[in-house]
Amino acid sequence: MTFDLIQKEKLFLIIQREYLTRLRSKIFIVTTILAPVVMILLLILPTLIQTMTAERERQFLVYDETGEVGSGLVANDSIYYKLTSDAPDELRTRLINGSIEGYLVIPHEILDGQGKVTFFHGGTAGMTVTSRIRSDVQQIVRDIRLDRLDTPAEVRAILADRVQTENLTITAEGTEEADSGFFMLLGFVMGFIIYGAMFGYGAVIMRSVMEEKTSRIVEVIASSVRPFELLMGKVTGVALLGLTQFAIWAAAGAGIMMIAGPIMALFMESGAIHEQPVGASTDAAAFSIPSIDPFIWISFVLFFLLGFLIYSSLFAAVGSAVDQESDSQQLQMPIIMLIIIPLMFLFPVSDDPASTLSVVLSMVPFFAPILMPVRMAVIQIPFWQLWGTVLLMILTFVVLIWMSARIYRTGILMYGKKAGFRELWKWVREN
Repeated sequence: MTFDLIQKEKLFLIIQREYLTRLRSKIFIVTTILAPVVMILLLILPTLIQTMTAERERQFLVYDETGEVGSGLVANDSIYYKLTSDAPDELRTRLINGSIEGYLVIPHEILDGQGKVTFFHGGTAGMTVTSRIRSDVQQIVRDIRLDRLDTPAEVRAILADRVQTENLTITAEGTEEADSGFFMLLGFVMGFIIYGAMFGYGAVIMRSVMEEKTSRIVEVIASSVRPFELLMGKVTGVALLGLTQFAIWAAAGAGIMMIAGPIMALFMESGAIHEQPVGASTDAAAFSIPSIDPFIWISFVLFFLLGFLIYSSLFAAVGSAVDQESDSQQLQMPIIMLIIIPLMFLFPVSDDPASTLSVVLSMVPFFAPILMPVRMAVIQIPFWQLWGTVLLMILTFVVLIWMSARIYRTGILMYGKKAGFRELWKWVREN
C-alpha cells in the first residue's frame, strides 16, 4: 500500500514537472499569444483593408453593334462604361499601347440569343471586374429582349424575384433548429485543430524522450521510477498543457467572436464597404454567431484528449527507439499516415455525416479524434455511436500504452542503435 502511494506521488511529480516546465517555456507563451492575435487579424484585416482601400476609377470602352446594349450600360454607369465608334482593331492597338484599360465588343446577334460579348483587357481586370461586366451585360440584354416581346411588368417582377429558402433540422425531440453552414465550418475547424495538436504535441513528447535518452538523464530517473509511470507522466503532463492552451484560445476566441460582428457592422455603416443590395442589413445581427451546444465543446475536449493519448503513446515509443530525430522518419511514417488519412475524408463525412462510410470511419479509434467532431457539429450522433467510439478509443489507448511502455522500457536504455519495426515487436513480446 505504501509502495503504491509512493509510486503515485512520483507519477504526480513527473506530471507536474512536464506541465510546469513547458508552461513556463517561451515557445508555449509565444504560441499561446500569437494564435488569438492571428485570429483577430484574419477577422479584421480583410474588412479593414476593404474599408481603407477605395476602388480606383476605371473606364472601359464599349463597341456596340446592337445600338442598344451599350447605351443601356452607359445609362446605368457613365463613368464605368463609355461608347466608342473606333473599330475593334484600333481598340486592340490602343490597349496594347496602354492608352485604354479595356474594351467590350458587343455583336448584333447577342439580342437574338446568339453570339457572345467579348471583354478585352491587359491583364488588370480581376474576378470582381469581369463578374460585374458579365452581370451588367446580362441584365441589359435581358431587359431589351423582354421589351421586344412587350412583356408585362408582372412577368418581369416574377423573373426578377428570388425564391427564399430556409433549412431547418428537426431534432429527436421534435424541435426545429436552423441548419447553418456555420456548423460544418465549425466541424472543419475542430478537426484541423486536433490534427495539428496530434502532430505538434506528439512531436514534443518524442523530442523530450530523445533528449532525456541522449543526455543519459533518463538512466537516473528510471532507477527510481518505473518506465511505465515515466511514460504516463510525460503523456499526461503534455496533455494537460494542451488542454490549458486550448482553454486560453477558446476564451480568447469567444471574446473575439463577440466583438467581431459589431466591428464589421461599424465598418459597413461607415459606408466604406462597397454598395450593398437594396434591403441588405448592415447591423451586427447580420454577423451573429449561431448558438453552439455546450456538449459539442465538451465532446471536442474529450476526443482531443483521447486522440492525444493514443498518438502520444506512439510518438513516445518512437522517441525511445531512436537517438536522433532524423532516424525517426521511418518509424513515424505509419503514425503520420494514420493522422493524415481522416483528412482525406473530411469533405465526404461533412457532406453526408449519416452515411455508412461516415459512421464507420468516425468510429475507427485512430480516425475518430478528427472525424467524430466534424459529424457532431453537423448532426446529432446516436448514443451508441458516440459512447461506443469513446469506449473503443479508451481500449485502444490501454493496449497502445501497454505496448509503448514495453518498447519504452527497453528503448530508453539503448544507445547508438536504430531499431526497426521487427525489433520493436520483439521488445513488446519479450518485456
